[in-house]
Order: sequence, then C-alpha cells, then structure tokens
Amino acid sequence: MNIAIVDDEKIELEAAKNYLENYLAENWPELDCTIETFSSAEDFLKAFKPGVFRLVVLDILMPEIDGLQLAQIIRARGDDDANIVFLTANDDFVLNGYRVFAVGYFLKPITNHAEDFAKTFEHIFRTIREKNPEIILNVAGAKIPVPLRNIFYVDIDYRHRLCVRLADGKIFVTANNYAELQPVLLADERFLECYHRIIVNMDYIKSMEPDDFVLADGTSLPISQRKKKEVKVKFLRYFARK
Repeated sequence: MNIAIVDDEKIELEAAKNYLENYLAENWPELDCTIETFSSAEDFLKAFKPGVFRLVVLDILMPEIDGLQLAQIIRARGDDDANIVFLTANDDFVLNGYRVFAVGYFLKPITNHAEDFAKTFEHIFRTIREKNPEIILNVAGAKIPVPLRNIFYVDIDYRHRLCVRLADGKIFVTANNYAELQPVLLADERFLECYHRIIVNMDYIKSMEPDDFVLADGTSLPISQRKKKEVKVKFLRYFARK
C-alpha cells in the first residue's frame, strides 16, 4: 500500500513520516506499506494517478497549491478512494477540509495529538484491510501478503507448481497447495473456477468466447466443457452486477 505525505516544511515532513512509520510498525506490522514524501503539491502531482496512493497526508498551508486545493484536484481527477488526512498549525480550515471528504484533521505537531491520530488511523487501516482482503502466500520460505484484487488468475504449470499470476505480470510460484487457496478465492465474488485447477479474477476478463475467456492482456483461459453452462451463468451474473 502506498502512502503519500505532502508538506513544504522539511522538519514537519520528516516528523510525520517517522511518526507514521513507528505507528505502522507497532500497530499494523502485517501491512506492506511504502511511504513517499513530497515537499510540494506540484511534486506530488507528478507522481499521482488515481488509485496509486491509498492514504494521502496533506499539510494545508503550502505555497502555490495548498493542501485543500490539492485535495480538490485529487477528487477531481477521479480518485474517490484515497483517504485524505490534513495537517495544519491552524484549525480555521476544518470545515473546508471535510468538503473534500477528508477522514482526519490534525493540528501540528502530531506528537501533541497522538491519541486522536491513533484512533483515526486505526479506522483508516482497518477499513482499507477490510475493503482489500489479502491472501498469504508461502514463496521460497517467505510469507508474502497479496491483495486479492491484484490476482489475475491462478493455475498449475507444466511442472505441477501452483502459480499465482498478478495483474502487473509478476508470478508467484507458491508452496501453498491448490486445495488451500481454492476456498479462500472462491469465497470472494470476483473469482471463478473456469476449468480444472484454474481460477480467474473476473474483473480482468475482457470477453467470453464459446470455449475460452479472453483476459485483458490477451491471455485465453479454457472454459470447462463439463461445467460450461454453470461457469458462463456465474460470469454473466457477475458482469451484470458491475
């Protein structure tokens, strides 16, 4: 999960980063988080795309583009899911902050408001985890959390290894067995077992052919002849609900 902190004051920027790193290490060690810092709104916007940052911590009083304006840009560019938290030395802007659906508002320095900070971030990270369930893969002896939404499809390769293929092209060859992953994935409405020991994330299906599903990258996955009607009905029902 990517987190952004934007503040034009270097000392405050580093203080916020250190505080958040310590908070995550103590309270959410299982979350795989990357914290990026930006000294201006302009620098942040160069790295911003909808969906890249799940949490954005913004100083309100910044030159050129201030934190409130930056939050408005984030929303205007179609990112309704980013959790926005404001930092400021002045509470005059609190109502304006909530007009862009901010989830938190803290007076600097953070260390003087640690209890409020912890309560807000407990809510944020719990919500993020619930909305983005993960599966823990055993890869080369390491436990790797993988968000279900990132899984493209799961299959068994020619060497009889269980492969979890991600939307970004990465492939995890895992020591987990298929019987272990199957019920976890199929409990999520996005996943469909389209063939024997092949489970696909339907969000990545581009089209349904008579005997195959074609995925977003052009990959074709076979549809079980024995369960063809059942498989197609499940896909069409899911597609109709999207």
